[in-house]
Amino acid sequence: MTELRRLLPRQFANWRGKYAYEGDSEVNWHDCRIIDISTSGAGLELLDSEDDEVVGNHILLAIHLRGEVRNAAPGRDDSLRAGVKFVGLSQLEIDYMDSLAVLGAKW
Repeated sequence: MTELRRLLPRQFANWRGKYAYEGDSEVNWHDCRIIDISTSGAGLELLDSEDDEVVGNHILLAIHLRGEVRNAAPGRDDSLRAGVKFVGLSQLEIDYMDSLAVLGAKW
């Protein structure tokens, strides 16, 4: 009998990203590659870590998507609110973003 591995199937990504260990007193960002992704998780290739130091730790993950700032206006608490249109996305990135809308994903 085949074991059901994931509730939501992951989509191939091949995106560049960075990760840092949560709670690290000095946040050091490391390069990674996002191999596949779903709304509930991702498969990563961590480029400079060993398996015995990462398992069980929480990480912060930053995914690089390119965008063009289309508008900007004052935000709350002296911040700036910007509207960004994604540009130069691969078809895989577009498909993934579309899947979030179809699934009604909440972040």
